[in-house]
Amino acid sequence: MIVKDKLKTLYQLQQVDLKLDGLLEERGDLPAEVEELEKKIGALKAQIKENEDYLKKAVVRKKEIDKELEDARKRIDKYTDMRIKVKTNREYDALSKQIDNSKEKLQELHKELEGIQAKESVSSRDVEKLKKEFEEENELYSTKKVELDELVSLTHDEEKRYVKEREKHSQKIDRQTISRYEMIRRATRGKAIVPVVRRNACGGCYNVLPPQRLMDLRQMEKIFACDHCGRILVPNEIVEEAEHDG
Repeated sequence: MIVKDKLKTLYQLQQVDLKLDGLLEERGDLPAEVEELEKKIGALKAQIKENEDYLKKAVVRKKEIDKELEDARKRIDKYTDMRIKVKTNREYDALSKQIDNSKEKLQELHKELEGIQAKESVSSRDVEKLKKEFEEENELYSTKKVELDELVSLTHDEEKRYVKEREKHSQKIDRQTISRYEMIRRATRGKAIVPVVRRNACGGCYNVLPPQRLMDLRQMEKIFACDHCGRILVPNEIVEEAEHDG
């Protein structure tokens, strides 16, 4: 593709992109709000699940602790009875040690049980609070999503047409140039391609262009950018042709 045709196609591509930008601007902050609410709802769901999973595990663990407590008490009773009947100090000391170990185990289990019960209480309150917040955010999300869907539906056909036009233009240009164009667009709030305006100035930043640059532009042998703002410059001839064809 010769430079003239590439510049013309780039300018036409930008005109389509500006129309698409206009459609997005009409939607205002709604898309960002809907996306933010989706993230928030997802995070709330995850927190609710995490707390509910803990509460389920806590029930299982408490049952296990009850069984372990019962076993420890039985061991204490058993070793205490056996200690009464022993005949040597060695046997007595061995059983006493077993009793002490079982009592320590009892203390550990009670401490663990208290910790679980305390955390259960917190998790239960958290679940209740999170579910209430989830309902409120989900209701707001549903309202905002309906608003956004209605706005999108109003411009659906128009947007589809612009997207198709965009694909048609962008497919004619090499990837490197498209990447450069899109990078400049991001940096300049949408306008990457600008014509030369009155007094031979850049149509983006309005700095006067050097005579040599003006001459280079007219020859259209290369793509040139403004030395001040980095936007791609196009001669007015290209603008007129592109608008005439458009």
